[in-house]
Amino acid sequence: MNKLNLKKLLITFVSAIVMSSSAAMADGHVKYSVTSANVAEYTDMLNPGQIQMFANYPDTYRIDVSENSASCATDPDIEAISQANGTMINDNEGLEVPNFGQTPFPDPSQAQHFVWNYRMYAGQISAVDRIQSSTNVKADGSITLGQQETSISFPTNPRTKTMYADKNLFALFMQKNLGPPRSAGTVTLVHDFIDSYMQPRKAWQYSPATRRVRRAPNISYDTLTTAGGGIVTVDQFGGFNGAQDRYDWSYEGKQTMIVPFMNDALAENPIADTHGVGHLNPDYVRFEEHDVHVVHAQLSPGQRHLYESRTFYFLDGQPGLLMYQDMFDGNQELMRTYMQTHVQGQLGGSGMSSDDICNVQGEYTFDFATRTYSGGNIMGEAIQPRPPIFNGEEKAVSFYTPDGLRRYAR
Repeated sequence: MNKLNLKKLLITFVSAIVMSSSAAMADGHVKYSVTSANVAEYTDMLNPGQIQMFANYPDTYRIDVSENSASCATDPDIEAISQANGTMINDNEGLEVPNFGQTPFPDPSQAQHFVWNYRMYAGQISAVDRIQSSTNVKADGSITLGQQETSISFPTNPRTKTMYADKNLFALFMQKNLGPPRSAGTVTLVHDFIDSYMQPRKAWQYSPATRRVRRAPNISYDTLTTAGGGIVTVDQFGGFNGAQDRYDWSYEGKQTMIVPFMNDALAENPIADTHGVGHLNPDYVRFEEHDVHVVHAQLSPGQRHLYESRTFYFLDGQPGLLMYQDMFDGNQELMRTYMQTHVQGQLGGSGMSSDDICNVQGEYTFDFATRTYSGGNIMGEAIQPRPPIFNGEEKAVSFYTPDGLRRYAR
C-alpha cells in the first residue's frame, strides 16, 4: 500500500471514530472513548492486558466508557446469612463459615478472601440448566462456534432441596458438547469440592469415539479445556475455579479502573456481529469506571503451572465479580488477558430471586502470540436456543454419577 492510500485510510478511520463517538456522546450513552491515540492518558485505569490490546490492534481497538449504571445486588437469602467473615483452614484450601452457604467473607481483607468470594458466588444459585455458546476466533477473524448443554447443582445453596451428606461438596457439574463436530458428544462430569486439600476434584469423561466412560484426573489446573481453542486452562474456566494451592497470593490494593459492565448489547446481538478480528467489536462492548481490588498470584516455589503469575481484578463490593485477569509466562511476559462481561437480570431466563442480580454474559481469553481469542459461557437472547433456568428443578443425585453420565451420553 502506498503512502497516499495509507494516509487516506488513516484519515477515514479516525474520522469514523470521531463521528461515532461524537454521536454517542450527544445522546448521552458514552462519556468518552479510549483509542490508541489517547490510551496514554488512561493507563492508570487500565490493566496490562487492555493496554496490550491497543498495542496489538491500534487501528481497530476502542473502549467506549459510559455513565455508571445501577450496581449489582446479591441474593437476599444469601445476604441475610452473610453477616460475619468465615475462616480459611487447611493452608487456605478450606473454609469454616458461621452459616452454611453464606458469602465466605462479606468484609474481605486478605487476597484469598476475594478469590473465595468469587469462587463461591456461583453457589448463590441452587441449580442451573442452560445451553451456552463458545467461540474460537482465528487471526483472520474466522469463527468456530460451539455449544454446550450444562446442568449444575450447588449443594451449598440454602434453596437446594436434595440433601447431601458430604458438606464439602460444592458443585455437581455435567456438560455435553453439542458442537463443533470434532468435540460433539463428549460429556464431562465433575464433582467439585470446597476444600480440595481434603478432597481433590473428581471427574469422568465420556468419549463418543470409544463409547466408554473413564476417570479424568487431569481436569484441573492448567489442563486445556475442550472448547477453549488451546488457549484456555481448566482453572480459568469461569474466571477461576478449583484449588489455589499452587500460588502465593498477595493483595495489591484498590483502584478505579475502566471495566466492561452491563453488556446487554453482547447478549442481544448475534455472534457474527459482536466478534471482530482480534477482539470483540467495540460497538457492542460497554465499559464503566468502577473500583476494583487487585489480587496477584505468584507460582509457589517447586510448583508447576503454565502461568507463572496471574493478576485478578475483582469488582469492589458484593458479589465481587471478576472483571479481568492477566496471565504471565516464566519470563514474566504477558501471554494472555481475560475479560468477563455481565448483564443485570436473567438473560431471558427464569428463576432468579432478584432482577438486580448480575449474571455472566460471557468470558473471553485473548492470546497475544497467536492473535486468536476464545469466548466461553456466552449467553443471551440472540445466542441461546432456549432461556436458561436458574433455581429450577434439581436433577436427581443419580444423574451426577458415572452411570448417569453413561445414560445421558447415549
